[in-house]
Amino acid sequence: MKGKGRRRLSRLIKQNRRQTVTHLTVQYSAGPSASVWEHTVQRTLLDMGLCSRCPTRWPLLIKRHRQLRLQWARKHRDWTMDEWKRIPL
Repeated sequence: MKGKGRRRLSRLIKQNRRQTVTHLTVQYSAGPSASVWEHTVQRTLLDMGLCSRCPTRWPLLIKRHRQLRLQWARKHRDWTMDEWKRIPL
């Protein structure tokens, strides 16, 4: 895909950034230009620096949380299995 096609694909992406490659391919092929394959759209998106991302399911640990976890681990590193079994879950 070259200049004009990339600009058109860029406009389609800006309409809805959560579209799948399949949906983008269908939209692109419905226009006045020739139809393209999904692989071509995917490769062009990667060339443009756009790639898929998975949202995080939980917030990342902040510095204070890491310090607290390390402190807890150091405090409990010498525990025996009997002590671990007494922890209520």
